[in-house]
Amino acid sequence: MKMLVTGGAGFIGSHVAEKLLAAGHKAIVFDNLSTGSEKNINSASEFIKGDVSISSDVKNIFSSFDIDMVFHLAAQIDVRISTEEPERDAQTNIVGTINILNEMKKNKTKKIVFSSTGGALYGDVNSPAEENHEKNPKAPYGISKLASEYYIRFFSDSFSVDYTILRYANVYGPRQSIKGEAGVVAIFADNMKHNRQSVLYGFGEMYRDYVFVSDVAEANLISVSLGSKETYNVGTGKRTSVKDIFNLLKRSFPKYSAEPILKESRTGEVMNSVVSPEKISKDYNISFTPIEDGIGKTAEYFKERE
Repeated sequence: MKMLVTGGAGFIGSHVAEKLLAAGHKAIVFDNLSTGSEKNINSASEFIKGDVSISSDVKNIFSSFDIDMVFHLAAQIDVRISTEEPERDAQTNIVGTINILNEMKKNKTKKIVFSSTGGALYGDVNSPAEENHEKNPKAPYGISKLASEYYIRFFSDSFSVDYTILRYANVYGPRQSIKGEAGVVAIFADNMKHNRQSVLYGFGEMYRDYVFVSDVAEANLISVSLGSKETYNVGTGKRTSVKDIFNLLKRSFPKYSAEPILKESRTGEVMNSVVSPEKISKDYNISFTPIEDGIGKTAEYFKERE
């Protein structure tokens, strides 16, 4: 099948595109390269540069290809930017999603697999939040993702657009960007490689559910045939502190000696975030990479990276 991967030059999107290619599908990568990189794009993919927030760009991609399914990952994900520039957040995340849905409706595209967020939707939670947990987004990023979920359900109910919504925990792994504030694992690994200090916000006591990127890509691939009109958390159900992530990474960089800088959390950030994987584990028969293994693989990637 012909699969459109928006944000397919990005960290998660490039892994999703590769999974689709390996399964025998055609992957059409659609990305504006604002945060993604052409280096991430598999040569077997077809790359079209464009922006989901520009309706003419989206119309062009749908008129150029007979698309069977959309994997919608293109988004503005930086919580800090969403807080300072909520209009930019809404333009990319909400309007961009509506543009995709409008073209799916016109072209009778079968299904959208939407990359949403778990942590930013559920707010502060100390125990794993299930999919029906109260939604309590603290920043425009989470608000924009929740709004997009509602638009997707509206198009499904009104125009028979099938969907699967995947709410990610904190994704990490190879190709994660060191730019912005969303990729703490990548930032720490790059700092350790160059013996630079790292800043641990929340004084190192912010807890997240860290999920390895290959597991996230696998959940997207399984959604080709399963998960019709369902919403799933994609996470491990286990909390790990920023301080513990820092210390786990240090094991792979034995020569690293810089002490971390401890600072308070920033506006819009939650202190505790963890999602329940019970539903997706049962329906998709998927398991998740232990944090020690995933961190080790990520560290090796950054060691070898130029």
